Amino acid sequence: MSQAVLAERLGVSAAAVNKLEHAERRGGITIAKLAEVAVALDCSLVYALVPNSTLEQTVMAQARKAATEILGYVGRTMALEAQGIDDDRQREAIDRYARQLTASSKVWRTGRDGLEAGLE
Repeated sequence: MSQAVLAERLGVSAAAVNKLEHAERRGGITIAKLAEVAVALDCSLVYALVPNSTLEQTVMAQARKAATEILGYVGRTMALEAQGIDDDRQREAIDRYARQLTASSKVWRTGRDGLEAGLE
């Protein structure tokens, strides 16, 4: 379909369609505008987020990240007091704490919020 025909269906100028196509190539088109174009083309707009891994893998990766942040702070504090633990024990503690976090709603908290929530 030519720009002129699409412009007519959308009720805009051919220059506006040209601008729209350039915006689409740059990733600057809105979903609302895409929906309008879909209607003009007698199409359905399908908008989807496709996960890169399973939900279980995503949650566990986040839990490990949160556990590492939280326990890393504790580990640094303990090391300053000459009470540090070896790497293997730290990894075990992170895995154990990550499993605990997955059973709570605290998995997605990180940074200072995660530290305060994790130590409650």
